[in-house]
Amino acid sequence: MNLKLRVTARTAQSEEVAIFDMDTRDENGHAVNIGKLDVHFVDDQVVGTLLIWQEYATGFSRTHGPGSDTTLDTLIDEILGEISEPLGVPGDYGIEVYYPSVNNHYFVSNYAGNEDEEEGEDEGDEDEALEDTR
Repeated sequence: MNLKLRVTARTAQSEEVAIFDMDTRDENGHAVNIGKLDVHFVDDQVVGTLLIWQEYATGFSRTHGPGSDTTLDTLIDEILGEISEPLGVPGDYGIEVYYPSVNNHYFVSNYAGNEDEEEGEDEGDEDEALEDTR
């Protein structure tokens, strides 16, 4: 599986990360957004919440077939490995995993000029990388 994690927000102790499956494309040819991860880096561990969109999880067995070694558990392990393996980041983690519907997910803000994004979060261009500064 070819995952791309794109940091969408960062503080000194936390990150919000959009997750894309680069092997699965939507009708416009863009990599499919499969979820998001909110993580907090504390002294001895990483804690947070992982959301895998229910629609992706439901179709996962169809797209990865019965002969595939990739399961949702290995997908989750791969995502968490990306977060917990960089040098200087605690290797221990405690992450809650949920499977909400992407249709029930939306972005609300009071940013000036943000009316277009209130009815569905725009994750932006998934091919645009944000340099990791850890």
